[in-house]
Amino acid sequence: MKMKTVVKVMNFHSLVHIDAARRMTEKYIRMEAEVTKIIDIIVNNRNFILDKLALKVNEVAPPLNIYIGSDFSFCGGLNSIIRDEMMKDDEGEKIIIGRKLRASTADDVLVAMTKEEFDEEYYRIERILDDSIRHMRHSSINVIYNHYYHSGNISLRNRKIFPIPLASGNDHSTEDFVVEGDVESLLRSLTSTYASYEVKIASINSFASENIMRQAATTESLKKIDEIEETQLREARKVAKQKAFAKVFDNYIKKTVHGGKQH
Repeated sequence: MKMKTVVKVMNFHSLVHIDAARRMTEKYIRMEAEVTKIIDIIVNNRNFILDKLALKVNEVAPPLNIYIGSDFSFCGGLNSIIRDEMMKDDEGEKIIIGRKLRASTADDVLVAMTKEEFDEEYYRIERILDDSIRHMRHSSINVIYNHYYHSGNISLRNRKIFPIPLASGNDHSTEDFVVEGDVESLLRSLTSTYASYEVKIASINSFASENIMRQAATTESLKKIDEIEETQLREARKVAKQKAFAKVFDNYIKKTVHGGKQH
């Protein structure tokens, strides 16, 4: 079956990438926790807030929502989950990543690219994020993607990466810093770099989720195809037996009829 060949290729493709993607994701999850802690200490520092040096969010601006899907099928409906969230978004501007999200050409879509283009032309995303934070063009920046927790737990995640949320139980934001130069420009630059880093982590996370779910979906599809083939084979054998029996029976009737006439 032609379909079986396609599914086998997709299954093999996911198996090739799944272990590497999972290891990379687990490494970046640990790094993300440390980076978030550091940026929280700096950006949400109470001394900066009291001195009115902290970044001020433009509350009336629209949010910027970044949707990350995939370029390929057989992902267990992960793309449809992201697409459903995207269809509900009627307020914010959008960045859409992944061919299977079928991005529209609406005015609120700033960039629509494939995952391959995302990897090769990430500077386009970096420019938008940097411009957004430096000029406060958006009230928030959110990344919507399928988050990999472990192989048995993959779910939709809507993560706000700007403004940087104050960590719960934060007791380190009173640290005093000696800062030279333009503090606001430095904070904007750090926040822009952090946002860019978070989008990349979300993409890596999405890639791991995509391959795990594709491997599960294609394995299940191959089982179903094998069941269909087995059913078809049994049916073909049944038909062949019926034809063989009909032929034997027909020969028997002919012999009986002709033998009776001769007698």
